[in-house]
Amino acid sequence: MSCCSESKIRTGGRDRVSKLPDAVLYRIRSVLVPKDAVRTSTLSTRCMGLCSQSELRQLRFLLLYWLFRSCRDSGGDNQFIFSPGHHSSSALTRVQMSSRPKRQGVSDRISELPNDVLCRTLSFLPMKYAVRTTVLSKIWKNIWTSVPNLYFCDNDYPDVNAFMAFVDRVLDSHDLSRIQKFCLHSSCFDVEPSILNRWICTAIRHNVRELDLFVHSDAEDYFELPQTLFTSKNLEVLKLQFNFIANPPASKCFPSLKSLCVVIQHPESISVKMLFSYLPVLEDLEIRGYLEYYDVDVNISAPELRKLVINLAYGNADGGNDHKLCVNAPKLESLDVKLDSLSKFLLLINANSIVKANVDLLYEELSNGGSADVEYSLQYKMQADRAVDILKNISNVKYLSLSIRNLEGDLPAFDNLNQLNLVFYDCGYWGFLIKLLTKSPDLQHLVFEDKDCSICNEVDFRQVLNPPKFAPLSLMVHLKTITVNGFKGRREEVQVVRYLLENGTFLQKMIISIKGIPGHLFDNLYREILQFPKVFDCQVEMRLWVSELNYYPVCF
Repeated sequence: MSCCSESKIRTGGRDRVSKLPDAVLYRIRSVLVPKDAVRTSTLSTRCMGLCSQSELRQLRFLLLYWLFRSCRDSGGDNQFIFSPGHHSSSALTRVQMSSRPKRQGVSDRISELPNDVLCRTLSFLPMKYAVRTTVLSKIWKNIWTSVPNLYFCDNDYPDVNAFMAFVDRVLDSHDLSRIQKFCLHSSCFDVEPSILNRWICTAIRHNVRELDLFVHSDAEDYFELPQTLFTSKNLEVLKLQFNFIANPPASKCFPSLKSLCVVIQHPESISVKMLFSYLPVLEDLEIRGYLEYYDVDVNISAPELRKLVINLAYGNADGGNDHKLCVNAPKLESLDVKLDSLSKFLLLINANSIVKANVDLLYEELSNGGSADVEYSLQYKMQADRAVDILKNISNVKYLSLSIRNLEGDLPAFDNLNQLNLVFYDCGYWGFLIKLLTKSPDLQHLVFEDKDCSICNEVDFRQVLNPPKFAPLSLMVHLKTITVNGFKGRREEVQVVRYLLENGTFLQKMIISIKGIPGHLFDNLYREILQFPKVFDCQVEMRLWVSELNYYPVCF
C-alpha cells in the first residue's frame, strides 16, 4: 500500500476491514505475533470481542504500559512505582518519570479510551497507585473514584495511622455505588477492630459482591465479624484470613454467598463450627490452616456445594485432640483433600455425586522409643482405616488422583473410575497397585510414581513381586495408556513395567519418565525394555529428563 492510500484511510476512508467476516479476521490475527494481535483489540468493540481471555490479560498489560508512557510524556518531576501486586503475576515494575517536556505530535491514546475501560484497567492496581493517576491530566482526576475493585495493602506505609488515614480518604471520596470487590491485606500493622468493622460495614452497605480480608493478628487476638456480613443479600465471595469470632443468626445466613475461603490459624472452635453450620447456596468452599492444640469439630452443611478444598496441617504428632470434619453436600462434584496426619483428623463425607477427587494423605513420622514398634502398629492401623473410609466415601469418582502410603485394609470398588493418578510414599507399592487395578474394572488411563520415602525403611517395606494368577480385568480389557513417572531403574520397577506390558492386552501407549540415571544406564534400560514381549502393538516412549523443561524422548 502506498503512503498516499494509507493517508486516505487514516483521514476519512471507509473501515473495510471491520466488515470482513469473523473467520477472515481470525485468520488474519493468527499470522500476527501476539503483541500485534492483541493491539488489534483497540480498533473497535467488535475486535475486542474476538479476543481470547489470555489475549485480554496481555491487553491489560499493554494498557498499563501505555499508561506509563503517557505519564512519562506528560512531563513532571514525580516518581511513580507501579506494582501489579495481588492481581498479577508480573514482577515489580519501577517507572521513573522524567521531567522532559511532552514531545510534539504524540497523541494521548490511553486517555481517549472509554472511562469504563480505564476504570477496569485501574482496578488491577492497588488503590495507592490508582489514586496517583490523578496527576496525569484533568481527564484522570476522578477516574479512580469509579474503580469497581478496591485493593488496599499496608506495604510501604510508615505506620498504621498513615494506612488507616489513606483508606478513610479513599472511602470518603470514592463512588461506592459502583464497588464490586473490597480487598484488604494488612500484614504489617494491627488495624483497630472498630476501624476494621467500619470499613467492612461500609463495603457491605454499598452492596459489595466480593470481600477479601487478610488482617494481621496474634494468637490471642480475635475480631468479631459484624452481623451485616451474614445477612448481606449481595455478598457472593468471601475470603477470611485472620482470627475471627462468628455469631451468625439462626436463619437467613449468607443468602447469596457462593464462594467461601477460610484460612484457620488459631481457630475459635465454636465460631468455626457456627460459620459452616448452614450455607444454603454455597458452591465453592476452601478450608486451609495449620492446627496444633486447637480443637476443630465442624459439621458442614451445604446443599448446593459443587467444589470442596480441604488443606489442613497439624504441627504436633505427640499430643492434642482429634479434629473432626463432617461434610453433608449431596451435589458435591469436585473434592481436593490434603491432610498430613490421619491420626489427628477424622473426615466424613456424605456425597455420592463426586466426579473428580484429589486426595493426599500423609502419615506423620513417629518418635523413636522403647514402645515405638507397638505405637507404630496401632497408629498405622488407625490411619489406614481412616484412609480406607475416605476412599469409600468417594468410590463413585471418574477421575482420581491419590497420594498415599500402602493400605492393608479392604479397598472399595471404583466401578466408574476412568483415570487414576497415583503417588506412592513408600517402597512397597506393588501389592497396592494390583489391588487398585483389581478394584477398578473400567480403568482406561493410569499414571503412577514411586517417590522416595524418608520415613519408612526401604528394606522393611519392600515387597516381593508376586503377580496374581490372573491379571486384573482392567489391565487385560480396558487399560489404554500407562505413564510411569520418577522411574529409577530398580529391578522391581523393571519387573512391574514388564508385567504391565505383558498383560496389557489393549494397551496402546506406555510412557516411562526417567530422572537421575546416567546415559549409559539409560541405554541399557532401553535395550532391556525393548526386548519385553507385548500382547498388543503398544508404543513405548522412554523420556530421560535433563531438567524440568528438557527431556530426550526415545520411542519404539
